[in-house]
Amino acid sequence: MTSIARLIGNILDFPFSPVRLVILAMPSEMPEETLRIIRAAAGLSYLIALVTSAVFVLMVRIFGWPSSRNGAFNVWINLPLFDPTAGGDALTRLQRDSRINIILGVLLPFLLPALAKLAGQVLGPISLSEPQTLIWTLTLWAFLPASLLMRGIAMGKVANMIEEKRRRSYAREAESDYQVA
Repeated sequence: MTSIARLIGNILDFPFSPVRLVILAMPSEMPEETLRIIRAAAGLSYLIALVTSAVFVLMVRIFGWPSSRNGAFNVWINLPLFDPTAGGDALTRLQRDSRINIILGVLLPFLLPALAKLAGQVLGPISLSEPQTLIWTLTLWAFLPASLLMRGIAMGKVANMIEEKRRRSYAREAESDYQVA
């Protein structure tokens, strides 16, 4: 597993990649062997996060998740932190939140190493030589952006479902000669 992780880390360590940024965020006096371990762990974490996000996109696109054919879609159950009754149009808020989550999901793997480097200059460098610190730091770095990306995609899909439902409802009302409010 270590050999595979090192291979993945080396493949994903190209200029301006998130893995390279993690390596550059480390203190200059860090031993080379520790940097190799960090590179391997960062590469493996990032690859798993990318594959997980890709599988989620396939589930949404190919398998049509969430499907309204299986019954009514309940926003309260599927998006428990989203309150559709709180201020403004739920569709507009869902679309906005979806875009924000997707943008953060894409940018955070690049921003977090820079923020860690800045925090290291103020608070002292983060030591990733301890296994638990390495695991939790790289888990946060790789999977927080992946979860935000998946959340944004899910919210966008729900927004599309609501928009389509409204469109059908307005078309049905227009066909039956009712005035649309």
